[in-house]
Amino acid sequence: MAEALFPYKPQDIKQCSFDDMNLQIGDRLELQRIPPGLNPRLFTRVIGHVPESLLVRTPLYKNLPANLQEGDRLYIRAFSGTRAFGFESRVQRLCIAPFLYMHLEVPAQVQCVEIRREERLPVKLLAQVRGAGDWQPVLMLDLAEGGSLVESSHPLGEAGSEVELKFSFPLEHLEQEVTLTVQGRLRTVGASQRREDGITVHRYGIEFKPLPGNEAVLLQNFLFKLLLDSQTKHG
Repeated sequence: MAEALFPYKPQDIKQCSFDDMNLQIGDRLELQRIPPGLNPRLFTRVIGHVPESLLVRTPLYKNLPANLQEGDRLYIRAFSGTRAFGFESRVQRLCIAPFLYMHLEVPAQVQCVEIRREERLPVKLLAQVRGAGDWQPVLMLDLAEGGSLVESSHPLGEAGSEVELKFSFPLEHLEQEVTLTVQGRLRTVGASQRREDGITVHRYGIEFKPLPGNEAVLLQNFLFKLLLDSQTKHG
């Protein structure tokens, strides 16, 4: 597989086997028909696999079964913990009973990349921070599993102060917005600066405390989407 499925340097992308993914029933996959630039991202769930095929539910697009045909080539991506996997596959068979599902070709080669906890991805998300006082509006400038850089027109506190950060983001496969409230600590406090619009702002680095399991998975999935969006813009 010559093409990299992730926006990383080639030396950061490793090759692994299908079994290394350890896919379980119910795991979420992202599918995209090749060429990806002309086709939407689709989401599905694993329902099983045999040596010859990976079985998944037929994905929906705009609440209807996606227009996939036998023989279509696909890019498939999966996310597990701090690792992302990507591989090329092909629709082997479309089935309608006992429900809509598909047989996908099991890949001979899979790309794997470790997503580092502190790797910052650029965002522009409206959020709120609360320290010792009331909630204050902020703009998130980047995001990682372990923290965020935020910009505020109000002082938020001194380095080492305990804070809460509340922010929302969309998850395509849920077709809804998710709101997280993260406990953290101010780690860096930048000098105030005046923006072009004349407003004086302060920048703060916030280190997150570990999130509960389900919330951590939601944040990881959003970071995975940001990675793929980055690839689309620069690929």
